[in-house]
Amino acid sequence: MANPQLSRTLAEYPVIARNLTFKAGRRKIIDNISLVLRRNEYVGLIGGSGSGKTTLMTCLNGYREPDEGSVYLNGIDVEKKEQVRPLIGYVPQDDIVHAALTVESALSYALRLRSPRDLSEDKITYTVGKVMYQLDLREHRDKRIRSLSGGQRKRVSIGVELLHSPPLFFLDEPTAGLDPALERQMMRLLAKLADENRLIMVTTHLMQHVTLFDVLVFIHKGRMIYCGPSRDIMAYFRVGDMVDLFEKVLPIDPGRLSRAYQNSSVYRNFLAPRLKACAHVQ
Repeated sequence: MANPQLSRTLAEYPVIARNLTFKAGRRKIIDNISLVLRRNEYVGLIGGSGSGKTTLMTCLNGYREPDEGSVYLNGIDVEKKEQVRPLIGYVPQDDIVHAALTVESALSYALRLRSPRDLSEDKITYTVGKVMYQLDLREHRDKRIRSLSGGQRKRVSIGVELLHSPPLFFLDEPTAGLDPALERQMMRLLAKLADENRLIMVTTHLMQHVTLFDVLVFIHKGRMIYCGPSRDIMAYFRVGDMVDLFEKVLPIDPGRLSRAYQNSSVYRNFLAPRLKACAHVQ
């Protein structure tokens, strides 16, 4: 018989990571990171260049295997790749669509490649149309991808992963190379997608949009030095803006900052209860 408590926990917390460590030689790129994320959260993964953001993201979504630790997605060990892949949408930094195709054909081909052979043409047309509507791409449906702007191409890449409505969506620097207006549009679009019953995690260097996130995870030289509400991060680090935050934090030893976080009220009130609630997931 199913465990009702376990079912409720997995429904509420689809991403559970414990003691993640990833090494390159003797150097720890990710050092003993544990976190739990709630469904419908829009999560910003921030940190300086080379801090380990992309490595952490790819350990969480199963595209990279950590040297130590465990990850559960919807209660499934991420090592069971055939079971977890349908749960995941992943958009890397580089565009993942063929430039010679039109928007509509790229999405149609992507859907056919990942679907049963008996998927009807009506279902394909409906699903592709829905995704183009969600991403404001309908007026570009017949344009070749090579002719689109950077922001439009990125939306097509997102669309390819959105076709199967994955509950867990990971995007690595989705606004890289976009102008400020397009950056804002993209970040707001992703916030809207998070409201549609899915968790979205984004790596970003852009500090002007952090208030759009529900949760911020701050990585400094492989250590997690903050995981909590975005609204609390500046008060926690006692800075006036996010630029000041980076200038203040980056020269400080990451081990010291990680220990300070684990002794903080933010940890006690935000992350510690989540880790306790999920302790029985294995």
